[in-house]
Amino acid sequence: MKQSAYFCVGILLSTVAPLTFASPINAVIGLDNSQIVENSSQLSFQPNPGTLLPLQQNFPPITHLQNNLDSQWFDEIGQKVRVEHKQRDLSYTGMLTRIEQDKRTFLILIDERPTTLPLDDFYLIPLEKVDSTPSAKTDLQVSYQTNQLSWTPQLSLIFEGNNVSVSQQALLHNQSSETITLQDSLLHYARNAPNRLFKAERNALAMSADQSSMDYQDNEISYPLGNKAIQMAPYSNALIPLPSSTSKVEKQTHTASLYTHENSSGNIELNFYNNLSFSFKNDGLPGEYRTFQKRGNLLIPSNTVFLNTVRANYPINVVTNKSQDITGSLTLISASSQKLPASQTWQATIDNLSNQDQDYAIEQNINGIIEVLEGDEATKLTASSLIIKGKIKAHSKKTVTYKIELKN
Repeated sequence: MKQSAYFCVGILLSTVAPLTFASPINAVIGLDNSQIVENSSQLSFQPNPGTLLPLQQNFPPITHLQNNLDSQWFDEIGQKVRVEHKQRDLSYTGMLTRIEQDKRTFLILIDERPTTLPLDDFYLIPLEKVDSTPSAKTDLQVSYQTNQLSWTPQLSLIFEGNNVSVSQQALLHNQSSETITLQDSLLHYARNAPNRLFKAERNALAMSADQSSMDYQDNEISYPLGNKAIQMAPYSNALIPLPSSTSKVEKQTHTASLYTHENSSGNIELNFYNNLSFSFKNDGLPGEYRTFQKRGNLLIPSNTVFLNTVRANYPINVVTNKSQDITGSLTLISASSQKLPASQTWQATIDNLSNQDQDYAIEQNINGIIEVLEGDEATKLTASSLIIKGKIKAHSKKTVTYKIELKN
C-alpha cells in the first residue's frame, strides 16, 4: 500500500526554539514510552533511569546524561547568578547551590540565606565566567527508553451503505524541548507494560522498515514508518496514516437483550440496537474504535466499541446505535408457578416501522435452568438463556409465542 503524505500538527507550549536539523533518530515508539537509538554525544530525550544501554561492550564513562533543557542550570551550580521571574517584576542575585530536578526547584544563597524557588518560573542569567574546560563527550551509539516520545492510535469504523471503512491513524507525541527527526522507525502496540529492554528483532525491523502493513510477530504488533523523515517541533504532535481498508457489511440485525425472572409480569419493552456483521479485509490494530455513519461528506457519530481482535478475514459484530426501525415487547402469558420449577409461556411482539424487510434477534436470559423449549423461532443458547431470531416484513407487526420449562 502506498503511504500518504504525513500531516503534522504542532502546538508549541513554550518559547519557540530555532529549528535545527539534528541527526535522524531511530525509535521503536510505544504507547507509553519509546526505545531510542542514537549517538550519546547529545541525547534528544531524557532517558528513563536504568534504561541506557550502550551498543558496544567496551566504552568509556558516559557522564553527560542530564536533561538538555536544564543543562545551563547545572553548569552554573556553585556560581554567582541572577534569576528573574518570567512574568512578575521579581529578581534575585546569589550563589546557585542546588538543582532538585524531581521537584522542579532550585536553591539559591541570597545574603547567606538559602532560598528555594520554582525552576520553571525563572530565567537564569550567569554573572561569572566558568573557567573549567568541559570534558569531551563520549560519542558512541546507545539505546534507551524515554517517556518523552509516544503515540496514540486513532481508530474509526465508518459505515456507508453496505460498506465499512476501517480508518486508522497514529498520533505521535514529542514531549521534549528538542526538534527531532524520526527515520527508519516503527510503531509498537502493546497494552501491557513492555519489558525494560526492547528485543533486538524490533530494532532490526526498524532499520529495514520497508514494509507497509501491520506486522504480527512474537505475539506483538508493530508498523514500520518507512525511511521517509518525519520532523517534529518541540512539544508537538504529528498525525500519520496507517493502513486502512474497506469491507462489505454482510448482515444487519436489530438485536435486543434482556433478563427475566419467575416473577416477571406485564409487557417488558424491548430496546433494539443496530448490529452490523462484517469481516476485516486486512490485519489492523485492536483497541477502541469510534463508529460513524457517513451521509455525503458528513460523519454522524455513533457508539464506541472495543475490538480485541482485528485480523484479516476475522468476523466481527459491531453495535453502532439504537434502532429507530424496530420496536417490540415481551410478555409473560402464563406461568404454572411463581417459584421454580415452573412452566412459562412467553409472547414476543415485533413491529417493523421501516419500509424494508429487517432481521431481528432477541436474547433472553432467565433466572433458572431451561429443561424444555418449544417454539418455531426460539433456540436455546446456554443452560439459562435463549434467542429468538427471524425476519419481519416492511411496515408489519409479528408475534412469536414459545414455551419453556424451568428448574432450579
